[in-house]
Amino acid sequence: MKKRICYVGISVLLLLMGLASCKKGNTYYEDYQIKYTEYNGTTLEFLEEQGSVYDSLLLVLERVPDLRARLKNPKDTITFFAMTNNSFTNAIDAMNAIRAAGNRPHLFLEDIPQPLIDTLTYHYAFNGLHDTESLKDFVEGKEIRSIDDYRMTMKYKVSSASGIIEGGQQQIVLSDMNNSIFQRYWQESNTSVVNIRTTNGRLHILSPSHNFGFSKLAKFLNR
Repeated sequence: MKKRICYVGISVLLLLMGLASCKKGNTYYEDYQIKYTEYNGTTLEFLEEQGSVYDSLLLVLERVPDLRARLKNPKDTITFFAMTNNSFTNAIDAMNAIRAAGNRPHLFLEDIPQPLIDTLTYHYAFNGLHDTESLKDFVEGKEIRSIDDYRMTMKYKVSSASGIIEGGQQQIVLSDMNNSIFQRYWQESNTSVVNIRTTNGRLHILSPSHNFGFSKLAKFLNR
């Protein structure tokens, strides 16, 4: 029987958030916690089973076979921040807008030089298990090296809801430190879903507003 995801964590989350406006009182927000969503399969299998939502990401992973193999390996342990198609559209559109202004031809995912696509994609993958529970005690966030030893930070956050500070859903803010200790130079992105527990790690989904590569495509391919 084909493996299926237990959609309870995600679908119930969305349902409860939609019903919240009809619920009287504030205890809903005070008591609510996002639970782990269990998936009986690897991180790569999860992504492959979501229809067309991750088509662009899967295309990129085909070009980064070492990372793809790790996400597929049930004996590995890896935390990965996945991106929907929109994150890649954001990056490509921003890059091509600058290229068009300089009368340069448009580029697409398959045109990105191999060293660059490797580097940018590796920054979303981390050895070991990293989730909201492991980050709660780090008020300022925790610096964690990506699998290519690049400095990133993860910070636990709870959004506000119905006027209650930290009364909404749990999130992880993933930041590219840009090799700087000064936070004003960092680029950050929120998650839309966290704590998907696969058989070989943890999976978090970045917000659709995220720009793949933390806006670096426009920078590196328009020099």
